[in-house]
Order: sequence, then C-alpha cells, then structure tokens
Amino acid sequence: MKFLLILLTLISVSMSGTFYCVQLASGQDFENVKGQLKRVSTFPDVRIEKIGDFYVLRAGFYTDKENAQRLLRRAKGIFENAFVRRCDFKPERILIPSYQKVRKKFYSYELGMMLARKYISRKEFEKAEEVYRTLLDRYPDSREIKVQLARVLYWQKRYDEALEIYRQVVDFRPELVDEMRKVEIARELEEIKRLEKEGKEEEAIKRLERLFYEELEQSYDVGMKLGLLYLKKGMRIEAHRVFGILHEKYPESGEIKKLYVRTLPPKKVVKKKT
Repeated sequence: MKFLLILLTLISVSMSGTFYCVQLASGQDFENVKGQLKRVSTFPDVRIEKIGDFYVLRAGFYTDKENAQRLLRRAKGIFENAFVRRCDFKPERILIPSYQKVRKKFYSYELGMMLARKYISRKEFEKAEEVYRTLLDRYPDSREIKVQLARVLYWQKRYDEALEIYRQVVDFRPELVDEMRKVEIARELEEIKRLEKEGKEEEAIKRLERLFYEELEQSYDVGMKLGLLYLKKGMRIEAHRVFGILHEKYPESGEIKKLYVRTLPPKKVVKKKT
C-alpha cells in the first residue's frame, strides 16, 4: 500500500505542469467552429474544447514551446489570427474528437502519457492500461511506457503480466529492481492467501517463513501475515519472535507493539517461602 501511495504521489506531481498548444479559432457558435475543423484535420491533436460559453479550436500538446511555434507557422497559412498559448490538459473539456476516440488514437507521446496519468489519478487503472498499450503500439521501444504499463498491471493485481514487462526493462533500469521485488512479494502473498482459503495453512506458513527468514523479506506485510498465522495455529513463541523483529523495525507501529506485548511469555510466579 505504501508503494502504491508513493507512486501515485509522484504521478500527481508530474501532472502539475501545462502544455503549449496553438489556438486556431473560437466562438460561441458550435457549428461554425466545427465547420472549420476539416481545414486542419491533419494537424496533431486537433480538437474542439468547451471553455465557459466558448467553443475553442486548438491543436498540439507540446512541452516545448518551439514545437508549438513550428505548428503555428503551419497554421498561419489557414488561420491568420492563430497564436501559441499555454494549455491545461483537461480531457473532460474535449468535445471533438469524443473522449472515447481520444483514448483510441494519439498523435503525440505527451498527450497519451498525460491522459494515462489522468486516469491513474482517478484510480481508473484499466483505462490507463488501454492508453499505455495504444502508445506502446506506436512506440514499441519506449521503456518508460513499459514501466508505466507494468505499474498499472501491478495495481490491478495482475502480477505475472507485470513481472513479464519488468523483466524487459530492469537490466536497463537498475533502480527498478526493488520495485520489481515488491511485485514478486505481492504475487507470493496472493498465492499464500489462496493456500489459506484452501485450508493449507501449514504450506502457507512454510512459504511465509522462507520469505521472512531465508530471503530476509522482513517487511510489514509479510511479518504481520506470518505472525498472525502463527497465532491462529497457537504458536505463541514463534509469533512473539516475529513481532519482536517487526517491533524493532517498525517501532512507530502501535498495532505491532500490541501484538508483541500480547505474545509475551507468561511470567513465572515465584512462591515465597513461609
């Protein structure tokens, strides 16, 4: 969960910027603005947005103003009063193409990535996946798209698919090793959960012990799962050992502290001689 929150925070920060676009025409008569759309149908990311009482014909989504200026020179031959401006990415304002079509076809890398991040901020991971797969068809060598696709698959708990993509990029992005490891652990915990449901608690404990002790994956989730399973099986000494390790690692956790104290061995009563 902490891993998910960190990634979503990073994504929300990356969405805080704006783009440059070319404003071609505007007016309060929708049909009039729509009639001018065919004149620039080949322009990148051409669209009609509804802003207040006005319908605005725009093209382009660029992080670099120079690219917008190049598009402006092309547009000037058609719309004399066209100009470059900063444009917020607000897909809910786009009337043409329809919001559905925006998801189906992208003219620019920037627009596709921004739209996907918009979906992620709303936790609409299936829609974000669709966007990334569409982008990947056009940019098959993009490691950044692959990483983002792997993340949304992870958030959908499709761990095997996510890991398959991580393996394609991890050699080029060593910083992803820890991220990939978290996915592997999540997949293992999901499998352990299945074993519990099937009543195979002994096997579940063995797999958790391997993670916790042999692979030294002494994370909060793994440790809590193992400790609580020990308690369920009446193995208080083993549970106390696990909660002790977790208490040292996560001293701020009140829940772990309670479990650690709860599993303390009973004090021996020494009878006084009379």
